Amino acid sequence: MGRRAWLIGLVLYALGATVDFSSHLIGDLRSGHKKMEFPEIVVAFSAGLFWPIDIIAMSLLARL
Repeated sequence: MGRRAWLIGLVLYALGATVDFSSHLIGDLRSGHKKMEFPEIVVAFSAGLFWPIDIIAMSLLARL
């Protein structure tokens, strides 16, 4: 049961990372950029890796 729980947790984390990565890229395209540049991809990738912290930071920044 322990392996199955770790696998489910890892899959859910990867799913969250994919959603956050794609939302950052889509947000950049909707802000008026016509093409993706390397720094935007790097920022989206790092946000995807640390998506739980990114979600908390976005909610805290929205309160300011």
